[in-house]
Formats: sequence, C-alpha cells, structure tokens
Amino acid sequence: MNQISNMQIFCLLSASLVPLAYLYVPMVTVHYANNGAWLAFLLSILPTSLLVYLYMYIIKKSTQPFPSILNEHFGKILGKVIGFLYVLVFFFTTVFSITYFTALISSSIVPDTPLSIYIGAVLLVSYSALKSGMENVARVLEIVMIFSLITGLFLVLLSLGQSANISELLPIIETSYWDFGSAMLYSFSISGELIAILTLAFFSNDRTRIGRPLIWVLTVYAILITLTIVAILMDFGPEYSNHIAFPSFKLVRSIKISDFIQNIDIIFISVLIIGIFASVCVKWFLACFSVQQIFNLRDYRFLAAPTSVIIGIAALMTGKNIVAIQIIVHQVLPYVYGVFYVLIPILVWLVLVFKPTPTQNQVKAPTS
Repeated sequence: MNQISNMQIFCLLSASLVPLAYLYVPMVTVHYANNGAWLAFLLSILPTSLLVYLYMYIIKKSTQPFPSILNEHFGKILGKVIGFLYVLVFFFTTVFSITYFTALISSSIVPDTPLSIYIGAVLLVSYSALKSGMENVARVLEIVMIFSLITGLFLVLLSLGQSANISELLPIIETSYWDFGSAMLYSFSISGELIAILTLAFFSNDRTRIGRPLIWVLTVYAILITLTIVAILMDFGPEYSNHIAFPSFKLVRSIKISDFIQNIDIIFISVLIIGIFASVCVKWFLACFSVQQIFNLRDYRFLAAPTSVIIGIAALMTGKNIVAIQIIVHQVLPYVYGVFYVLIPILVWLVLVFKPTPTQNQVKAPTS
C-alpha cells in the first residue's frame, strides 16, 4: 500500500474544502446575515469542531476506510446501499466543482470561450493525476496547495487594506435570528467536506497523529473565510454584495496598490485554477475509491476513464445556467451536505458508542 504523510493529508483536506468554500460561503453568509455574516461564520466553527471530533472518533473505532465503515457498522446490505448513495454524492460534488469554476470563468473573465474547453482541460489534468495514484496526487498537492493557501491569504490581506469602513461590520444581528442561524448552519454544513478524512486517514503513515492535519485545516479555513467575509463587507457593504454573483472574485479584482498597481486578479485566477484542479482530484478520487470499496474491486484507477465521460457531460449540462448554479449553492448544497456529511456520520457515531474499540492489528489498510 502506498502511504502518505499527515502534511499531505492536510493539503488534500484543504483542497477538498477551501477553494470552492472561498467562493460561495462568504456570498451566502452575507446574503443571510448581512453585516453579521462574519460572526455567523465564526460561530459555525464551534459545531464544526465537534464534527471534527466525531470524525476522529469514527476513525478510532473503525478498522476499514470509508465507505466500508458503513458495512462494518450498519451491516452489509444497508451499508452498501448508503455507500452507493455516497458515490452519487461524491460524483455530484465533483461535477459541481467543475461547474462552479466554469461558471465563474465564463461569466466574469473570458465569456466567449466554450465551456467544453474549460471542462475538458480540468478533466484531462485531473484524470492524469488520478491515474498516477493517490501517493503521486498527494505529492503534487503538497506543493501546489501550500502555495495556493499562502497566496490566497496574501490577497485577502491586501483586500483588507482597500477600505477601512469598519462600520459595515455592525450591527451584528441586523436580520432575523432565523436568517442569522441559517447563515451559521450553512457554513457548518459546508465544512462537512472534511469527511474525506474518513478515507484519507487509512492512507496515513502516522494515524496516531491524524488529528493534527484536521485541526490545521480547520484553523486555516476559519481564518481565510472570516477575513474574506470581513473584507467583502468593508469594501462593498451587504446590499451591494448581494447583487454580485461572485463577491470573492470581485473583491480581489478591486485591489489597488498605491494607485498604480491594479488588475492583479490574474494571480487569483492562477491560484483558483490550481485550487479547483486539486479539489476535483480529491472529490473524484473519493468517488472512484468508494466504487472500489462497495464492489470489492482490485483498484479504482481504471474507473477514472469511464467516469470522466459522465462527469464531463453532467458538467456541460449544468454549467450553462448561472441561475441554476446559484439555486444549487443556496438551496441544494446545505441539504445534501447536512444529510450525508453531518447526519449520517452522527448516526455512525451513535452506533459506535456501544461498540468496543478494535485492536490495532485488526485495522485493514486500503490499496491505492
């Protein structure tokens, strides 16, 4: 079995969660909570921390990677049924990652280029990476994700210096408590992307310290998204932000340094391309690996070719309508993530509370 380091797991988890969350979590939280969006997101970190603990408990009590965990704790039949639903969810998130990226590029950057060009490019690069195996993907992402996170944080800090209108951060609760709570629950549900740790942990060469990459990812995620929301509110205000399709991109595009350096959004686009590539790789891997586990296949890599056709067609069908994409972001994602990334893991945790902890020599390592 090929093993990966915890630093590489940190990069893989960051790739799964951060790139897309950076684009739509600030947008949705501002839509619901207006001036208090930054606090709503910060409060969502508290239940997210509990979710991280829950994931760690499931890993400790399990002998197999996800989704074989479901067979182990729910029984073979029910486990395979739920596992197959997770395959559909992982493919859905893969398609959506590509779709949202192409929607941004086609609507805000180069609108005259066919969507098939972007989709084909992302699929080709991601397919090549996936075919090379998880270990090679992790090695590449260890470099590109660290660069992307540092650059992204640097751009957000630059955007904070564009406006000092701190009054836009108040009042904290301008909307109803229901809308404020909706913003918090939305942010919490999106953090369920960390469920990838249930699979990646069994590839780790040091499972005793697997909690460290989770904590670091959560810390980076909390800092980056909070600063982004604060910068959006101070620069645009909640009312104008609610009329922008991609406020995070608009934020970077508005950066000016000393009135003579501007249009540095090309840096953001480069980082975003790297981030989307990494995100698609992780989600696509989870989908193919889940198929391998459910149907007891020898390998998952041969699934990359046939599934690329399905992903490409689905992305083309959904990528043409920006309204449909926004409906998915606001209304579909929180329910899908809430059920599959939060509710079902909670049910697994409840089952595990009454089961004995497996011994170390019972743990089965996955093949890659």
